[in-house]
Amino acid sequence: MDLTLDYNVELFPLAKSQTFALALASSLARGPPTTNDAGEEEKDLDVWRPDGKGRRGLEEDYDYVMYGKVYRFDGGTAEIVTAYASFGGLLMSLTGSFRHMTNIVLGDPVYILLRK
Repeated sequence: MDLTLDYNVELFPLAKSQTFALALASSLARGPPTTNDAGEEEKDLDVWRPDGKGRRGLEEDYDYVMYGKVYRFDGGTAEIVTAYASFGGLLMSLTGSFRHMTNIVLGDPVYILLRK
């Protein structure tokens, strides 16, 4: 896969050839979605702030987190596709095999999480 990412280098500096871990997620919640008494999925639990009930999200395991939306998806060739996301003006393009990107959907929210 080929990733081009615009991010704040002052908040998360990386040196050339430095390794880092990157994760893409549709939610910061750990585990499967929870439901309330009415059987509806609780979406308000997917926040980055601790809620005082001991619930922590994926952001606890990473040094730098951005939230954005997938705004464009190019089909490219039959095998290779490109997804584009915007994180409040900071942009990302991810190109690779369509088999690895089947869960990336146009208009869906996306979190990018980085750690050294």
